[in-house]
Amino acid sequence: MNRKEEIIQAAMKLFAQKGYHATSMQEIAEQCGMAKGSIYNYFKSKEEIAVSIFRYHYDVLFQKISDIAHDETLSAREKFEKQLSIQIEEFYRHKELVQMHMGEQAVKVNDEIRQLVFLIRAKMLNWYRQAIEEIYGEKVSNFSLDCATMLNGMLKEYLFYIAIDRKELHLSKMAPFLLRRMDAIVASMSEREEPLLTMEVMHDYLCVEQANKHRKRQQIIDCIHQMIEMLQRNGGVEEDVGRSLEALKQEFSEADEVRKFIVEALLLYLERRQVPLWEELKTAIDHYFAP
Repeated sequence: MNRKEEIIQAAMKLFAQKGYHATSMQEIAEQCGMAKGSIYNYFKSKEEIAVSIFRYHYDVLFQKISDIAHDETLSAREKFEKQLSIQIEEFYRHKELVQMHMGEQAVKVNDEIRQLVFLIRAKMLNWYRQAIEEIYGEKVSNFSLDCATMLNGMLKEYLFYIAIDRKELHLSKMAPFLLRRMDAIVASMSEREEPLLTMEVMHDYLCVEQANKHRKRQQIIDCIHQMIEMLQRNGGVEEDVGRSLEALKQEFSEADEVRKFIVEALLLYLERRQVPLWEELKTAIDHYFAP
């Protein structure tokens, strides 16, 4: 574990125990055995630490979920059961994060955290919905948002018992148990019924990822413009560097699907040329490709 991760872990425990606003940077420093001033070499503020906590852990979770989704040896049900098990295990491993999330500490921090929490909820709902449609097929398509919401509600309560009440449950039994409950829920759905949650009602949840991708693309384009301006102030833009930056800009402004292998090649070239703001650009691109 590197120093930045140590700070994140220490802050997460304190936020869960004391609450975000009651925790000071001094206490975070003491928790991980650092001088207070040293923390500012890694994080500019307590708000930045809070944002990093959520990004760090949910990036890890969604990457693991994505890896399972690409396993062609598993059926749709096997994939989802395995993904749910990973989600449960990750939350159990990081109880402090669940405490912070469920204790509603997160939404009280700032707008960036509120937006991030909403994005995570939307990604979870869309993941559940798509998995449920893949498992149960056409018969559930009208009710997939309701089914996803009910599954999320059940899982959240069990995680609450584990993280907040410290109850010892058999983690390995939870995912198959919940999927069997979903079998019963789907079987009870009638064509004569209408769903409570429609695509229109949940439009903001369904479109949030697309909107977030657009925002991240714009951040990358803005960073490229800043790089060009800085180079121009420092004596001009070399032709090959300029072409590389322009190609990168085109990829994020014009392509329907950004080609990761091209982006990585261009980034590597710009790193070798020691172009200013390269690290900022790489961070923005890493966030774009994060699951």
